[in-house]
Amino acid sequence: MKKYWRSMTVTEDDRPDLGGNLRHGDTRSITPAFCEYLVDRFAVKSVLDVGAGEGHVVNHFHRLGIFAHGIDGLEANVHNAKAPVAMHDLTCGPYMYPCDLAYCVEVAEHIEERYLDNLLATLANAPVVVMTHAVPGQPGHHHVNTQPESYWVEKLDGMGYNLSIDNDWFRELARKEKSDCYFGETGLVFLRIAGV
Repeated sequence: MKKYWRSMTVTEDDRPDLGGNLRHGDTRSITPAFCEYLVDRFAVKSVLDVGAGEGHVVNHFHRLGIFAHGIDGLEANVHNAKAPVAMHDLTCGPYMYPCDLAYCVEVAEHIEERYLDNLLATLANAPVVVMTHAVPGQPGHHHVNTQPESYWVEKLDGMGYNLSIDNDWFRELARKEKSDCYFGETGLVFLRIAGV
């Protein structure tokens, strides 16, 4: 079984921090109805998918008529992308792309603490940040920054964001669409504080 999963994931031998995503997309990462709700709820016209893999979520946002763009640090993902995904390594710096919503699902736990400011500055491109995270002890490819929810709330709070008061409802909405989706487990929606 391990050999099967290795053949289905995209990785780079000399950069274990990159990749780990499933080829052809991870169904637990994609919640189309929930994404449509976010577009309507926050009047989203543009999206940045941080750690976009092969661009499946970017492609979905495109089908909704949204100007969507992704970044990923693994060349194989960028080469095989189904939608616009730029090559960008968060160990080298943040990515600047002003947009309405930053989407970052199953990425934060792969970013070492010393590069976290690059991730956070990238997310700060948008007034709405939608993300997931792995919790302490959660297994996975290159899980080097597994943290409790309070850690991410504190980090984003320090950048001028509040966790949405509807966060539990957002998770429930995602779970109704797909009971085992990542967002339903650890999803967070942050909103930039007015005037910040």
